[in-house]
Amino acid sequence: MQIFKSSPEISDYLKSLHNGQTVGFVPTMGALHSGHSALVERSVAENDITICSIFVNPLQFNRKEDLDTYPDRMQADIDLLEDLNCHILFNPSKEDIYSDESRLTYDFGSIGKGMEAEYRPGHFEGVAEVIHRFFNILKPTRAYFGEKDYQQLAIVRWLTEKYAHSTEIVGCETIRDKSGLAMSSRNYNLSAEEYEKASDIFKTLSYCRDNKGSFQPQELAKICFDMLSVDFRPEYFTIADQFTMEPLKEWTDSEYPRAFVAAYCGNVRLIDNLSLITNKNEK
Repeated sequence: MQIFKSSPEISDYLKSLHNGQTVGFVPTMGALHSGHSALVERSVAENDITICSIFVNPLQFNRKEDLDTYPDRMQADIDLLEDLNCHILFNPSKEDIYSDESRLTYDFGSIGKGMEAEYRPGHFEGVAEVIHRFFNILKPTRAYFGEKDYQQLAIVRWLTEKYAHSTEIVGCETIRDKSGLAMSSRNYNLSAEEYEKASDIFKTLSYCRDNKGSFQPQELAKICFDMLSVDFRPEYFTIADQFTMEPLKEWTDSEYPRAFVAAYCGNVRLIDNLSLITNKNEK
């Protein structure tokens, strides 16, 4: 596996490739886990060359303490990527990515309101800025994102269309452990007891899906929020359309309802989501 730390160097290398070679891109902030592995494996299977980036993007953090405590497992990440047959690791510095200090102004519409946008102000602007720059540097054929960050996935799709990037955005199913807990780099910061307790987030999402027929969306969301409040510090539990991210008042408001949650387990903030489409006859 080749490792590049300079944008000009990796850009020049990619320009030297034979025409027609496809490039898959998996952007990460490191502390890789099985969810990232699934993205890399899919990219390796579907492209001639796979690039994984490790860049802890400061623009994505609205709380400095989250940036300061983000886990650093670089050598373990390198070893994992080599085992996965990843071709290139791109590990740039902040000064490299943001050598041009100008920023774009983004208007995401409804997908940039509520939930993560409300509780992490500036987060999606930071995501859009760094992905826009990565796409300009790497010009990947395909880019792979996990559905755990579903609102973020919607932002990336919006960005790609808005700025006419030629990259195909591939959303990949959330990878969970046997308890249902969504794989996340933040899980490394959980104690053993907290890790076990954190699986209740998925249990609550599953309860929401299974009881969709018994309550209207806002009532069901409040029930789930209250359930989580016993052992967690939930910020939100929202049932929204998975494309517009607009909260639902009635089930007839959307053919694609999805439940979204953010909650603190101890001092670790976890997010998750689950489609509420419950049978194959639903669209």
